[in-house]
Amino acid sequence: MDQGSSEGLVAQYVVPFYLDMMGTNALRYGLPLLSAVAEANRATTASDVVALLGDGWRTRVMGAWYSVRVGGADVTAAVLHALATSRGSLDAPPLATAAVVLAGPDAAEALRQYFTADQACGWGAGGVIAAAADHLRRHHRTATPLPRPTDEDRDTFAALIDIARRLQAA
Repeated sequence: MDQGSSEGLVAQYVVPFYLDMMGTNALRYGLPLLSAVAEANRATTASDVVALLGDGWRTRVMGAWYSVRVGGADVTAAVLHALATSRGSLDAPPLATAAVVLAGPDAAEALRQYFTADQACGWGAGGVIAAAADHLRRHHRTATPLPRPTDEDRDTFAALIDIARRLQAA
């Protein structure tokens, strides 16, 4: 995917998908797009994904989804940083999903950082982030200070994890 410019990356790998994959939209619109996203993902490199994760929320949305297939230490570190510095519900759910898939228990601190900011600013993704922390609590026995999520948020996060696993397998 190395297009030589971030504009090329955005035009080819972000613009066609980000509206359907942002926030929790992937639950409604993502499954029909999985094969197209996976096809685009096959052309991505770790450096491409790290670059996407460093830009604004639109690129972070797709960087998060591409990261679950690309993986690696640099990509995981970029996902955790993007989550900890996210400023809203458009990119936080995909970033939290990628963080849990890639980093497992090591995602707990980035989840806590985002959750604290979300609660102070009212960005609206706190429930999904609490569900991500709960996932770590239940599946990795990771202690986390975040509150227990609602059943709806737990179901939402489980469905996001399912989409990530499908992308990994595609």
